Formats: sequence, C-alpha cells, structure tokens
Amino acid sequence: MYKDLTPIQSSPSVSGVLKHGYISVKEEGLKAFIWSKRYMTLRELTLSFHRNESTPQALVLIFLKDITAVTRTDLKAYCFELVTKDRSYFLSCKNDEELYSWMHEIYSRSPLMGVSNPTNFVHKVHVGFDPNTGNFTGLPDTWTKLLTGSAITKEDYANNPQAVLEVLEFYTDQTKRNEDEYGTASLIPNSLPVAPSEAEVDRWANLMPKQQAAPPRPLRPDDRPYIPERSQSVDNLAVTQRMSSLAIYDDKGNQQRPNLAPRGPELAPHSPGYAPPLSTSPNKYNNAPPSASLRQPSPYGLPRNNTAPIGKPPVAARPAVADAAAALEGTGAPKVVVERRISTMTEQEIMEKLRSVVSSGDPSTLYSKIKKVGQGASGSVYVAKHLTTNTKVAIKQMDLSLQPRKELVVNEILVMKESTNPNIVNYLDSFLVKSQELWVVMEYMEGGALTDVIDNNKLTESQIAAICFETCKGLQHLHSQNIIHRDIKSDNVLMDPQGRVKITDFGFCAKLTDQKNKRATMVGTPYWMAPEVVKQKEYGAKVDIWSLGIMAIEMIEQEPPYLDEEPLKALYLIATNGTPTLKKPETLSAELKNFLAVCLCVDVKSRATSRELLDHEFMRRAGPAHSLRPLFDFKRGER
Repeated sequence: MYKDLTPIQSSPSVSGVLKHGYISVKEEGLKAFIWSKRYMTLRELTLSFHRNESTPQALVLIFLKDITAVTRTDLKAYCFELVTKDRSYFLSCKNDEELYSWMHEIYSRSPLMGVSNPTNFVHKVHVGFDPNTGNFTGLPDTWTKLLTGSAITKEDYANNPQAVLEVLEFYTDQTKRNEDEYGTASLIPNSLPVAPSEAEVDRWANLMPKQQAAPPRPLRPDDRPYIPERSQSVDNLAVTQRMSSLAIYDDKGNQQRPNLAPRGPELAPHSPGYAPPLSTSPNKYNNAPPSASLRQPSPYGLPRNNTAPIGKPPVAARPAVADAAAALEGTGAPKVVVERRISTMTEQEIMEKLRSVVSSGDPSTLYSKIKKVGQGASGSVYVAKHLTTNTKVAIKQMDLSLQPRKELVVNEILVMKESTNPNIVNYLDSFLVKSQELWVVMEYMEGGALTDVIDNNKLTESQIAAICFETCKGLQHLHSQNIIHRDIKSDNVLMDPQGRVKITDFGFCAKLTDQKNKRATMVGTPYWMAPEVVKQKEYGAKVDIWSLGIMAIEMIEQEPPYLDEEPLKALYLIATNGTPTLKKPETLSAELKNFLAVCLCVDVKSRATSRELLDHEFMRRAGPAHSLRPLFDFKRGER
C-alpha cells in the first residue's frame, strides 16, 4: 500500500510518543481495497504509520493540524475514518475500547476539530508539573495569574495537576466567550468516551454497600498532554459539581443498558441498571476492589435485566458487503445531505435565516406591553397582552445590533417552534422590526422561575418530586426529538400557581443528527455542568439528566454545590470530586437519594435516561398539581 511512498524521518522537534500500537490501515484512492498492518504512533503534533515497532522511519506522516474529521464508520466492525485535507484513511482496531481510545487521543489534539478554541496555545507549549517544586512549568502568563489569584492550593496541584489545567482552560475560554445575556459559549471537547472495562463494571457492586474512604486513586494518562489522567468511570465518585454534561448517543458497538421499564428504544447507550450512592463524606474517593459480581442485589432496589448479556451486542455480519449489494441493486439509502449548522453561518446568512422564520407585520398593533419584568445585555422581557383576546403573553424584545451571538437567537426560535409540549414554554410568534429589533412572543408563566420558589420556600419531597417529574417529561419530549437543552437549572424552569412546570430558554439547545450524534461544544451554566463537560468530552442528552440532579439538590439545600467557592476552585472541585456530597443525607428518603444517585453518576453510561426517570420510584411520590400552589404564597405581598 505504501511501497511507492518515500519514507519520512520523524521530525526531531516533535515531542515524545503519546500513544502507539498496531492497527490495520486502508487508504482511499487507487489502492483502497488493500488493508495493511501498520504500527501507528501518536505524538503531540503528528500521527505516523511505520512498518513495525522497530522501524523508526515513518511510511506516512500526518500533521494533526491537517486532520479535519475523526468519525466512526461501518467499513469494519471496529473502524474509524481519519480525514485530512488531502485524503482519508480507514483505521481498523481490535475492539471498541481500542477504537475509542485512538479516536479520543487523535480528536483531542487536532486543532481543526469543531470550532476554533481560543486556548489552543496550550497544546503548542510543554506544560508540565514538577513534583519536586510543587509548581507547573510552561504555563501561559494568563494561567499563572489566574492560579495565583485563586483558592486552588499547592496541595490541589499535587493531588490532581491535570484537573487544574482543565479548569484553567475551561475558565479562560468561558471568560472570553461570556459576552452576552445567554451566558457561556462553546468550547471543544477534547475526547471521545471510552467504554468501561469489565473490571470497572464489576467495581460498581462493591461501591454500593460501603461509604468508607479509600486511598487516593492512581492517576492514568488523560486526554491532555504531559499530565496524567484519572479514570472517568467509577473512580470519579465523590463530591461533585454543579456542572451538566451530556449523554452519548452511540449506537454502534456499545452495550445496551437495560431499561427500568419496557418503553421502547432509548437514545442513550448501555449501563448497569443501577448507580452508585452519593458520597456522604466530603473529599473521599469511594474506591473498592473489583471482587463483587453484578448478580448481587442492588441495595437501592432498582431492577436489572439479569438476562441481558454484559458483553457487546453482536455486530452485523459484513455490513459493507450488504451495503454494496444494496448499491448494486439501486436500493441503497440515498446519500445524506449534511445539514449546515447555524453556528457555522455568516452573520448575513443568519439574518436571512431569521427573516425566513419570523412573521411579517408590526407587533405593536397586536400586543400591548404591560410591564417590564426582565433586563438583559441586549434586550428586555415584558408581560404583554394580546389586543384582541386579552391573553397575557411574555415578549422578549432584543436589539440585534447589541447581540454578539445572533445564531443563539435563531436557534432558540427554531427549537421552540419544533417543541410544542405541555412541559415546555410554548413559542407563539416572532417579528423583526426595522431589521434589528426582534420580538419573540412566548407563553406567559405567572409564577416565574423556580429560583424564586426555592429562595422563598422549604420544599417537601412530594413537591420536589412533582417539579422533577414535570421537568423530566419536558426533557423526555426534547430527547425523543434528539434535542439536548444543555442549560437546565432553576432559572430556566418556570412555574405557575396552577401547578404547571415548564422548561424555557432554548438558546443553547442542540439538535442531534445522523451526521452529528454527539455534540462537541461546551455550553451552559458551569455550576450545573457534568464532569465530562468540564473535561471537554463529547456528550449526549444525559447532560440534562446531570443538571436535573443538581437542580434537585438546589431544591433540597436552596443552592447548588460549590456556590460559595470562588469560580476556579469550584471548577476544580467539579472536575475532581465526582458526585456531590449532600449536607444532610440522613434527612432524605431512600427514594430521593437513589433518584439523585442515578442522575448524578459520573460514568455517563450508568446515568439514567429521561425515559427511565419517569418510572423511578421517587417520581411516584410526586404530589398533585395543587400541592405546588402554596409555594406561591410569598407573592401575595408583591401584588
């Protein structure tokens, strides 16, 4: 395959080997039918193919800056495609773990993956940690200043230097992008998920009955260069953050997780049928030796499908042959046209898209503003009434010239138009006035945000269950349409005295498509983000489940975890502690604690889905709609 290529000597300026191993390679073009066994070596800036492990010369040298896509393909059972500016390579692995590991490492170091990351400079300098001095080496000046002014200690550096670097990058990027009323903006995840090993799965059983502390975990190589990584599966269970990450929509080669109830196909990958308990001791790692079996009963009583195999599902025999036969018969699926994402459009294209979805006419002839109820950097929110029906509505009025990210506005309108549901604040209409003034008319929720309810009440478990149940119904609707909200929190859940609970604020929603079945951007409000989002991993809809769990803690304790910590320290705790520690776990029912446990699993595959949560035992404790009415008694004095 490569005999006509001149061997390339690896560049002496390239840093040391980060990953290496044998792999089967097939190149597109004239010799596309040939698979060759090659020794692949990944360095910080390059990927090279060698004849064998003892051959220093590279047959092919690919610069990571030239890689434009890393995607899984059905060409073989465990195969992915590497696309460069010049050609494509198909790489076949032995198993899923190896496949995702390679994809993870290559993806995380390829600058052209997704949106440009303003902190990519970290990949071009040798950032390290010197355990003798207890200091980082090669840090950019900006990061050095941030660390000096933060509450992160040298002990934190030594305990988990990788996490310190992750939160520095996250915080820097969030600060740079946090320019408008929508909050934080997108970052690029730096890895793909790796399916848990059988040993990791087995360790779940031992984590359940014990709450004792264990020795600190040994660190493993992470998705970032130079600093060792922690396991992101079971080992990350302890005190976690209020950050919200997404589920991974991966239907190829992953185990199927048993459902809690037979509700049809689910969007998320497999997981064991139960989750670890929340830690009740701060800053402890709940590790246990992998000796117990999954057959032992779950102490939380969640049913498991004991007949389902733990192994991977069978791979369809020779899918490429079947595809070829279908193509020959003319019965193959038509080529899919990849839908262009709004975030990649120019401002002119975004405005054209916006004009195509808004209504014509003057909204002031249809609606009369009653009072202003909110103010943002680029606009205001009003309560208004329809002049014909006298129906109250909410109107978000924005000056687009002051809106630096117009694509979020268009995204919000498009998602709301597609998502009519009793548990979602319904979109009614929109108007573009004088080219730059946008009116978005929405359903009015008299009670306001859940945040106000939390600040003025001590909620019962029955009320918490009712609010979680209604919110989860809205999430299940979104997830069934492959939509991720990505910013679930008490500010974005609205209520009224009639007991209605609805999700709002869809600026950060993402649509999962066949071409993009995992998201690769970091958005949302940091305190509600799941650990995998902070670590910049790819994700799916389960980020909303984590956020729902954090919102439940907010209803229990009146605030999310780490709210009193300064930002960098909070991000560090989120990245390192895992599942949050409850302040008074002994006051909560077993059902509520288990609900939090299945929402706040660090291991994404073991985290519950929205469909499963609807059948959770805690949801059966939800009170009727009128049970929420007393939560608005505090508003009587405001009228």
